[in-house]
Amino acid sequence: MRTETIPLPPAVPGVAHTLTVHRFGEPGARPKVHFQGALHADEIPGMIAAVRLRDRLIAEEAAGRIAGEIVLVPVANPIGLAQQVLGGPIGRFDLADGQNFNRGFPSLTEGAAVRLDGRLDGNAEANRIRVAAALRAELDARPAHTPAEHLKRTLLGLAIDADIVLDLHCDSEAVVHLYTLTRSADAVAPLAALLGSRATLLADVSGDDPFDEACSRPWAELQERFPDRPLGPGCTAVTVELRGQADVADATADADADALVAYLRLAGALSGPR
Repeated sequence: MRTETIPLPPAVPGVAHTLTVHRFGEPGARPKVHFQGALHADEIPGMIAAVRLRDRLIAEEAAGRIAGEIVLVPVANPIGLAQQVLGGPIGRFDLADGQNFNRGFPSLTEGAAVRLDGRLDGNAEANRIRVAAALRAELDARPAHTPAEHLKRTLLGLAIDADIVLDLHCDSEAVVHLYTLTRSADAVAPLAALLGSRATLLADVSGDDPFDEACSRPWAELQERFPDRPLGPGCTAVTVELRGQADVADATADADADALVAYLRLAGALSGPR
């Protein structure tokens, strides 16, 4: 495991936040899978599942079973995690401007399409590499002004070339359920079964540019823009709602982490018996 600490711009002098990123496998290996926990900061079940997953991935790497590249961000929103009002955590919205931490991610399709015009051919793998590079170049060209914007751009930069993105959340009170693009329903079905999800909610555009769609929707939209140029499967991104905020227990977190490891084997990111 390689651990990277990424500094985020301070909101005020003397107050700094950092993003901790754990990396497994060889950079550039496929499939690339991106996990992150608690983008809404005070949604603890996703954070704990991510930490338990990290422990399992350390063991998998020691056994030589990392076949792809896995990026894990257990605590995806240190800014929101530091927000409290009268002793109560406020992790869903940025108190500086009221913006939802899981909305307003950069929409990269239009700029990437301009960069790709005339550069795609009939080779799906070569096109995948070109699309990922165009999306990254477009993201790098976007300015970020506030700490939350820097956080969003950093998280998207970690995931923009991933084959699979799992954004681990929870609801206020809920059973396990998933959100994904309509085109990803079949690919997500094994994950839903392993997690015991009670529902998968599908949409082509859910609105306001959440993180998962910022990763996956450009691939679908670019394929529509260039219908005669194969881009491959693109990115399958899922928002995973791990029950409710009060559903925090060792046994539950372990079961979630085990399900995620099983999904990584099915996806080819881990070797070994399924």
